[in-house]
Amino acid sequence: MKKILTNQKGTAILIVLSLIAMLVAVGIMSVDRSTTDIELSFNQLHEEQSFYGAEAGIARAMVEINRNFSWRGPIVGEQLGGSKYTVIVLDSTWDSTLADTVIIRSTANREGAAVNLEVWIAPYYFQPFVYAAYGADSIIMRNTSCTDSYNSDSGSYDSTVLLEGGDIGTNGYIIMSNSGDVFGDASTAAGGSIILDGSAVIHGDTSTSEDPMDFTLVDASDYSWAQANSLAPSGFTGSYFYDPTTDALTLNNYDTLVLSDGVYYFSSLTLGQEASLQIAPGANVEIYMTGDLRIGQFSSVNHGGSAADLTVYSQGSTLELRNHTEFVGAFWGVTTNIFVENNTDVYGSIIGASVSIENSACVHFDRSLLKLITTEIERMDIVAWRQM
Repeated sequence: MKKILTNQKGTAILIVLSLIAMLVAVGIMSVDRSTTDIELSFNQLHEEQSFYGAEAGIARAMVEINRNFSWRGPIVGEQLGGSKYTVIVLDSTWDSTLADTVIIRSTANREGAAVNLEVWIAPYYFQPFVYAAYGADSIIMRNTSCTDSYNSDSGSYDSTVLLEGGDIGTNGYIIMSNSGDVFGDASTAAGGSIILDGSAVIHGDTSTSEDPMDFTLVDASDYSWAQANSLAPSGFTGSYFYDPTTDALTLNNYDTLVLSDGVYYFSSLTLGQEASLQIAPGANVEIYMTGDLRIGQFSSVNHGGSAADLTVYSQGSTLELRNHTEFVGAFWGVTTNIFVENNTDVYGSIIGASVSIENSACVHFDRSLLKLITTEIERMDIVAWRQM
């Protein structure tokens, strides 16, 4: 029988070459994938850097606008690290439907990676009455004094009272002793202090690093305007003594006076024993005073009304609420030392140079005052944003 001889060497070489080719292909694919991953990471890094650059542009524009509300830029090609950002600001001069809203657009790029951000900002208007009591220099609470809150828009004090929201604040110091209770927060501006004895309690939060209150709400021109537009005495109904030469108003013992809607200017305002100063139903009254406001025992101001119905602005040195008196309203007196004493109740808000609340007296913050805002812009806040 003949044997058939075969040679396997050629086949082995082909197998080896095929394996080598496969390994080379895998290697090329790995290198190509690694290169792609590097490029993607490179692009992602530059896109993130561009995003932060665009955010920096937004932040820079916000600083400029809150420093000067009329600032509108632009900022062009500002360098930040390896990226550059450009900012444009659009307002009602560009689109009348924006009203008081402002649009900030910021674009940044790094190595061809660009990011566009847009934010919408709107004014936050100054709310003058957010505290039960605020003293520029100090607040003192002693002898079973208290603060709390209610909402006259929703009902009576008894039906809406909360053991919270009766905040107090000062640019200086707070001293509380002998069973004083603050059902709310207590704060001082940076450098101020809060001193309590063992029987006084602040039921909310405390802070000694708040920003000081802005006391520029009313200036001399506002008092001049009020004097020129005062409804005294044509807006009066009831019993009173008014001196038109000095603009002093006095309610003698047991007098009752009703003020109609509008603005009034007085050099001083004094209520005798069991006198009553009322606001006409549905009326809103603003009183501007250059002198003192003193309310005698068992007398009342705006009894049964809402604190938002009566605002008193004073340049005087003294507000006296002593001996079973009642005041319903908002009082603003930068130079006024305020005394709330002896079973007296304030329903609203009192702001002065100093505030003393003592001897079973309480201040009940009316939360309806939070709806009162001024035309003064306190700051611009971001209300919406997007990446374009």
